[in-house]
Amino acid sequence: MRNFVLAAASVAFLASGAAAFAAEQTEGTVTSVNASAGTLTLQGGQSFQFANGKQLLGILPGQAVGVSHNGSEGLGAFNPAPARASSSTNS
Repeated sequence: MRNFVLAAASVAFLASGAAAFAAEQTEGTVTSVNASAGTLTLQGGQSFQFANGKQLLGILPGQAVGVSHNGSEGLGAFNPAPARASSSTNS
């Protein structure tokens, strides 16, 4: 029985990795966002449904965002152009 549990856990782990590998990323401008419903729509008409709408808190219409997704299932939202540390030196 213990071997069966270990085998099942291994299969579940590998399947979750395959799902993450299949995720795509899309960038665009937000046209609407509803954190309580977990929905995000981009300017191109692409709409994503997030299981955890809290990920969308702070995202506003007009903002540029990136979305990690699997089909229309939103997996995560991110800033597509994060601030870079200044490489200049002060003299």
